Amino acid sequence: KCAQPRRWKAFDGKITEMDTQNSLRGKELLEIYRSINTRGIPKDERTSVLLTLKWTVKEHECKLTQEIVALIDREIDLMSREVKECNLEGLRKRICTLFLQYIKIPEFNPQVAGLIKVPQDPLKLYKNVYFCHSCEKYLAPTEFPIPANSHTIGRCRSCYQLDNEARQREAYFKYRLILENLRKSEVDYQDDSKIVFLVQLPDMQYLIENIWNCQSALSACSDLYDLVMVRWDKQHEWSPWNTILLTKEEADAHLKLCNLQKTYEAPFIYRIEQKHIRAKNYFAQIPVMSSFLHRSSNQSNAN
Repeated sequence: KCAQPRRWKAFDGKITEMDTQNSLRGKELLEIYRSINTRGIPKDERTSVLLTLKWTVKEHECKLTQEIVALIDREIDLMSREVKECNLEGLRKRICTLFLQYIKIPEFNPQVAGLIKVPQDPLKLYKNVYFCHSCEKYLAPTEFPIPANSHTIGRCRSCYQLDNEARQREAYFKYRLILENLRKSEVDYQDDSKIVFLVQLPDMQYLIENIWNCQSALSACSDLYDLVMVRWDKQHEWSPWNTILLTKEEADAHLKLCNLQKTYEAPFIYRIEQKHIRAKNYFAQIPVMSSFLHRSSNQSNAN
């Protein structure tokens, strides 16, 4: 990647390429690296490649370059003594490994700076690392979602995502529990209820969250483990437009009522009916529900 030229697309769709000073440097180092990795070349060519590598790394004086130069001199000396190539394999691999380290240093290969995630300067690393108290890891600032009005560093993105997934699984379990309890109660009526078995988990989630706001219609209790869905009018089968979300105790009392109009106040009944209308509008978009909606409308007109 360090040897690749910069590319951009023009207005006519043509790709324009441009070599920069840094990309040319990367290309030069890449060619040298490929050359020293080439096997089976004559000794004079190998010597020429090693000398090119030697003068390239000698541009920068450091412990790494000194070690590379020493290894190059050793290989040239051993080749002059007619040492077999199989005995030089370890030495040549060492030269390749050290030169690869050389290539990865931005001071010697500026183009690589944009490809290395960990800063080479330890001081930069210490200044730009934060501690996540959830996973107990030290991470870069980009790994933390920090609101504009926040004064502290909270959990990292991974921990937030994991927490959201866990909460979503827990919420799905609650909705599944409500749906299963509803289906069991409908079976007990023994009046051939069908709609409840057509409703799927996402439908139940929408119904509870968006229509009933995850709370009891009477007490506003929001503990989903204590909430159940029952028929609003127990004379008709359960449907999203004939239901009410209540606590278990409230549901038991509700199902014992004989006359809803006399028991509940008019504003409360109106509010429930509005929720039923919203549910009808939503489930009318589901083809399998359309026939039940028409049947429900006919029953209402007959009454």
